[in-house]
Amino acid sequence: MMFKNSVLMIVPVISLTMSTLLPAQNTDDAIRYSQTITGGTALSAGMGGAVGALGGDYSVASVNPAGLGLYRKSEFGGTIGFFNASGNSTYYGTSDDDRKFNFNIPNFHLVVNTPNPNRLKTKGWLSTTFAIGFNKQNNLGEYWRFRGDNPDNSIVNSFVANAGNVSPDNLDPFSSGLAYQTFLIDEAIDSNGYTSNFGALNGGMNQTAIMDSRGRIGETNISFAGNYSNRLYVGGAIAIRRIVYERNYTFIERNLTDSVPSFVEMQYNQFQEDRGTSFALRGGAIYRVNDFLRLGASALLPLDYSMRTTYSGSIDSEVANGTHFYEAEGEYRYKLRQPARFTGSATVVYKKLAIFSIDYELVDYSRLRLNDNADSFLDQNDRIRSELKNTGNLRAGVEFRFTDLYARGGFQLTGSPYVNENFGKPIQQYSLGFGYRSDTFFFDVAYTMTKRDILYFPYSYAGSTNRPANIQVNSNQLLLSIGTRF
Repeated sequence: MMFKNSVLMIVPVISLTMSTLLPAQNTDDAIRYSQTITGGTALSAGMGGAVGALGGDYSVASVNPAGLGLYRKSEFGGTIGFFNASGNSTYYGTSDDDRKFNFNIPNFHLVVNTPNPNRLKTKGWLSTTFAIGFNKQNNLGEYWRFRGDNPDNSIVNSFVANAGNVSPDNLDPFSSGLAYQTFLIDEAIDSNGYTSNFGALNGGMNQTAIMDSRGRIGETNISFAGNYSNRLYVGGAIAIRRIVYERNYTFIERNLTDSVPSFVEMQYNQFQEDRGTSFALRGGAIYRVNDFLRLGASALLPLDYSMRTTYSGSIDSEVANGTHFYEAEGEYRYKLRQPARFTGSATVVYKKLAIFSIDYELVDYSRLRLNDNADSFLDQNDRIRSELKNTGNLRAGVEFRFTDLYARGGFQLTGSPYVNENFGKPIQQYSLGFGYRSDTFFFDVAYTMTKRDILYFPYSYAGSTNRPANIQVNSNQLLLSIGTRF
């Protein structure tokens, strides 16, 4: 079906459901939904998420549910968060920065502790704990932009390369098809492929890109734990996992110096909305070696996410024969298989004055898989096998006690999933916190700062010489937890 004509503006919308017309699904989506940064409560965030052998805080339900066995009372509480995302970029020698804010609820929970009716008992099962609640495992909010003058090429080059030699009816509806319908590319005179009639292929473009995303990875846990002789703690949980994500990406090219004949500007917009639901089983144990040392181990066995993606793309162009607009949209469903996670933990307790805790988590990202009924992801899964690797995530934290007041600090290092770490470097998070705790009330505050470096290519094609944008993404979060014990 052809829509291209000589009118100044054309606005058809195509509904796409066939897997052969999907927008490019790559390893970035699979990785984004598989990387977690442990937190949830302000106590956990303040200690860098290192709660696997610490216990006594609801966030442990998302690491090692055996830690719920260390509760001595029941508890009800929640957390609010204030999130700030910013990005600093350099592209073709031009620096830029921008930021945004949002409000979120990273945790709420109910813990019910049931002691053995025989309060004098010191051996055997001394108590059981049931807990239900929500922990946010990653904030997917991101905001950055870059801009610069590209003297070498244009995104039109990538549209031409993507078009190949297929007929206009068979062009990729989310890239070269949009460019064709908005007169950015046209069939070559000899009918051998495509070219640009308005000179954009020559480069000399002022380019700007804006990324604005929001969303979360979270899970609702239904957990059970037991305390055996104040020595061994065991626990298990059923996790109902949820992904919510929206992404708006805009790429703009302008001919500011009249160096490109008959071309004024173009704007390429992409919108993606993902929703995913899954279940997972988590189990673990903590052993109190003595009053000084606790050791823990846990495992997460996930089931496939059922993912639904809605996607749209549009181009707005202004060229010699007028302004043109074209849009395509679609929806598709697929399965996302995530790897199992294994965590080893240790906590050192110095009297009642200080605690040092450390977790090390193993994740094999090469076991990620994207699947649907049409085997649409064979190439992507081959890339996952070859480009991703087994890596480790380190979490460490310290807490100092001053009667009813507590001071905390922590660090998380989320390992790069890429074999070539130029594609994605480890993510670093630093945290500070303090709290107040009595027999019936607690209040905790934490501040976290996360840094991530991105090497971003706005487009690529065979023989491309365009440079990447160097982007440093910074995320700052303030968490406030409050609750009561009874």
